[in-house]
Amino acid sequence: MPNECGAKTRAGGKCKAPAMANGRCRIHGGASTGPRNASGNQNARKHGIYSDALTADEQEMWNEIGVGTLDDDIKIAKLQLRRALIAQAKAEEGDGLDLDVETDSNGPAGSTRSTQRRRRGYEDIINRLLGRIGDLEAKRAELLKANPPPEIPVGRIQIEVVSGRENGTATDDRAASPVLPAS
Repeated sequence: MPNECGAKTRAGGKCKAPAMANGRCRIHGGASTGPRNASGNQNARKHGIYSDALTADEQEMWNEIGVGTLDDDIKIAKLQLRRALIAQAKAEEGDGLDLDVETDSNGPAGSTRSTQRRRRGYEDIINRLLGRIGDLEAKRAELLKANPPPEIPVGRIQIEVVSGRENGTATDDRAASPVLPAS
């Protein structure tokens, strides 16, 4: 029949769907799945996260961003952990529920007010922050192991004698080395 699509199916037979003017059905070459014109093409929009260009705000911040140390990141994560622990303690002092939604409605039955409260998952937040701190500390330890800080040379050592022998006779046990001159 000339009204059938005739495209090859997965099973090897012919498609028996009604054909359009071009000779194929909507599945095998008829209907477009995308926008009709380029101006309405919302599929091509990009979010810009991976963009190479910097915005004006990012250009101002570019030189202020520190790179190469994890100490600030660890401090920030520890401050966030502290805040989460304080928030958990405050929630446990009360009923432990946070206000989620509060609605007022006027209907035929009269005015109603509903409040929905839920328990916030502080344990999940705290565990996530502890994991982040652990990861950052491990990365910091790896970096210190790979690039240890230079050893600081020892300058001058002063020894103060608090108590001594009464008789004042001392034998030379060669414990002290003649590195530093006597002053």
